[in-house]
Parts: sequence; structure tokens; C-alpha cells
Amino acid sequence: TRGAGWYKEMSLSNPKSTGTKLYSVCGNVRYPGTFEVVMGFPFRDFLYDLCGGPLDGRKFKAVIPGGASVPIQTMDEAEATLMDYEGFVEQGSMLGSGGVIVIDDAQSMVRVIARLARFFAHESCAQCTQCREGTAWTTKILERIRDGQGTMEDLDTLMSIAENMTGTTICVLSDSCATPVVSGLRKFLPEFEALIHGRRWHQVTAAVA
Repeated sequence: TRGAGWYKEMSLSNPKSTGTKLYSVCGNVRYPGTFEVVMGFPFRDFLYDLCGGPLDGRKFKAVIPGGASVPIQTMDEAEATLMDYEGFVEQGSMLGSGGVIVIDDAQSMVRVIARLARFFAHESCAQCTQCREGTAWTTKILERIRDGQGTMEDLDTLMSIAENMTGTTICVLSDSCATPVVSGLRKFLPEFEALIHGRRWHQVTAAVA
């Protein structure tokens, strides 16, 4: 039988990340599902070949590669990623749980991030003030922007709330809410600004950090 040594030899990139990893893929791809790939597999090949690429007439816009609590990747970052722990960090995110959420150009990033914030607000146990109040206010502000009622000051407020939510609570649920908000604002700021100024979000392109 093949043992641990054989398994550890399976790596296409960094010797610190060996073996295989299961990824559960959902969102705007042809073939959502669960995939097992060797560490270091190119994320571009994973998205376009194994997952079948985008739906007809659509283009990929962003990827959340490791579950809802990790930083959002632009497609430039995602397509340059090798799928291991170090590779995702080098391209601005984390491997996390391997829960891959693929977002195409038919989706509003503001709406996506607001939905993530609402999930974390619902999951908060409310023990820590920074989490209880932070997730609630983050959700309210994002949904206000989503609905075309936001202000430019809201963007600074979101960043300030996120800073106060990070590293200040008993568990990391508060941090988990702040992370996609901060990365979304930094990488897709024009979509937020467009909604604030009364334009449609799809009339702008991502601001690559």
C-alpha cells in the first residue's frame, strides 16, 4: 500500500503544501461541485477547465476562493494563483475551507458583499459589542448603498467599522465579516461609487488593487 510518504510527494509547487485538497465550487460556473486536486494546481486551469469556465455570454469578475470569510480575488489575482496555502496568500487571499464562490460580470459586487455581511450579522452570537454592532451596521450601510441611497461618507465609515471589528473579539466571526468588505472596497470601489452617484454598477470596471 502507498503511505504518507507517497501522499506528501504530491505537490506541483511549494514543498510546504503537499497532498491533495477538496474544493466545493458554487456560483457562476458551468460545472459546480466538489473537486479534489493536487496542491499547486493552477487556479486558472481549475476554473476554466475543471469547472467549465463561465456561462454563455458571461465573463468571470471575481472569486472568493476559501469560503465567505477570506479576501475576494480579482480575476488577475485568481488566474495567477497556484492552489496551495502559500499561493493564495501571495495573490491576496487565503485557501481557507476551500469553499470557492465564483462571481461573473452579471453580478453586482455590492450586492454580493452585502449578502455576505447579512449572513455574518445573522450568525453573530452578540456577545462581543464590536461584532454585534459592527456586523449589523455594516449590513445596514451596504444595503443602503446597494439600494442607491448611500453616500461617499459611507465608504469611510465601512472601513472604520471594519478596523474596529478586526482582532478585537473573542472569536473571529467579526473579522470574517470585515475581511470581504475591506477587500471588496479596495478592489471594486468603482461599483460602490457608481451606485452612490446614481449610475448602474455594470457601467464600471473593477479597480485592481
